[in-house]
Amino acid sequence: MIDLEILGNVVGADIRQYFTYLHGLPELLALPGTYYEQWVREFYASVWVSLDHSYIHYALAGSDYRVTAQRAREVLGLRAYSTRIHQLCYGNFEPPSTSSWW
Repeated sequence: MIDLEILGNVVGADIRQYFTYLHGLPELLALPGTYYEQWVREFYASVWVSLDHSYIHYALAGSDYRVTAQRAREVLGLRAYSTRIHQLCYGNFEPPSTSSWW
């Protein structure tokens, strides 16, 4: 659970604006729960976003999972936008090819 007010006090600035651009993100970060470092490591070591952004694929505890973008938006209460975060950060620069990994 992340308390944005406490975090803002630690860094000495109002940071809520940086988390409110995505509907529901502050609420998602504030959910109580347990942080499992091994799960986070496994997820990020295996996550792959499809080139058309229609799904992500990842592995946890030796099992493979695929989550569609539509299902993720439903679960998280997010809306679909035509603008991609990659475009905002990198313009039209294509991400590196990862086809050799699979």
